Amino acid sequence: MSHSTALTLHALTYRRGDRTILNGIDWQVNEGEHWVILGPNGCGKTSLINCLTGYQMATSGEITVDGSEFGQTDWREVRKRVGLVTSTLTFYLEPQEPVLDAVVSGRNAMLNLVGEVDEALITEAKALLERIGCGYLMNSRWGVLSQGERQKILICRALMADFRVLILDEPCAGLDPVAREHFLAWLKSIAGQANAPSLVLVTHHVEEILPCFSHVLLLKQGQVLISGPKSEVLTSENLTEAYGASVEISQTGTRYQLAITDS
Repeated sequence: MSHSTALTLHALTYRRGDRTILNGIDWQVNEGEHWVILGPNGCGKTSLINCLTGYQMATSGEITVDGSEFGQTDWREVRKRVGLVTSTLTFYLEPQEPVLDAVVSGRNAMLNLVGEVDEALITEAKALLERIGCGYLMNSRWGVLSQGERQKILICRALMADFRVLILDEPCAGLDPVAREHFLAWLKSIAGQANAPSLVLVTHHVEEILPCFSHVLLLKQGQVLISGPKSEVLTSENLTEAYGASVEISQTGTRYQLAITDS
């Protein structure tokens, strides 16, 4: 079955001063695929995300989103097709911001709406919250939400913008084990919905890799060590090479565990 391409990187390079952070990254995300980005600290995950979302300018290479190439198209428009859910946003939303306003503001990547809000957008936001199981938060304000609820609202906010690719930057960081499992179950339901964007999960924890994630991009020292279907990439040999330590990956049911095997 053929898929249209949601995102393509070719020979992407990013340098900061005399240091090369990303070195010739090639990567393609097709419609219907959900990816995980893995790699040790300092491998370039954050810089890759920042280049994709336009917060850093790549030194060279090509980024194409939904057929539009960075440099050939107004990147402010292209950015509307690649969403980023990061805990950093939680510090910019005012505690008194109504949840509905926070979701509506995602349409144009705004924060803290001021003035009248289009009733049509409010209606759309209400329908979205109900559809993905967050209707119970509809009348809440940002400041009273739990950390897990805030992550859900940030994803709702991103879905309001109709992104082709949605990057989730360590969305479970800071959640307790029970809250994390509830959040992951909710994320699985989002991935399974019709017309869901391609999800890209950035994580340090293999146990967060759900069955809905089909592919893995494994980075090492600013380069792609290996990428492809999850079953081919998530091996003890590949992870040992990436992390520079002897590790063993195993599965219990559909979930993964990682153990260090160095004596």
